[in-house]
Amino acid sequence: MGDREFELAVHRLLMRDGFTSRHVGRAGDKGADVIAVDRWGRTLVVQCKRLRWDRRVGDQDVQRVNGTYRHDHGGDFAAIVTTGGFTHPARASCPRYGIHMVDRQVLDQWSDGGVPLYRLLGIASPVRRPRRRGL
Repeated sequence: MGDREFELAVHRLLMRDGFTSRHVGRAGDKGADVIAVDRWGRTLVVQCKRLRWDRRVGDQDVQRVNGTYRHDHGGDFAAIVTTGGFTHPARASCPRYGIHMVDRQVLDQWSDGGVPLYRLLGIASPVRRPRRRGL
């Protein structure tokens, strides 16, 4: 599977999970390969990194996504999805910036196991406020 095929596979997984999703990956994509909107209208910006199993996403990739996912892409959340893993500095940075990590093991649970992405990442649905009844 090539880079583009991997991005399209992630796009299809998001659609399976009920997102409205579009593939935007290309040269100069500013850290976004897929942009998806969940059923509550929240935007998830996804950077895909197809790597060998023994390679790691580094902190420079995290910094790139952090610098663009809110302002350039209007994201509420961001995720980096990789077929490899994450370096220790990347693992330390992601939570500070609201970037979710999907490594090889999580990707397997999402794709082959059929577990929805938000459940794997611990992203909850928004809390609904009860309606006020008339006086």
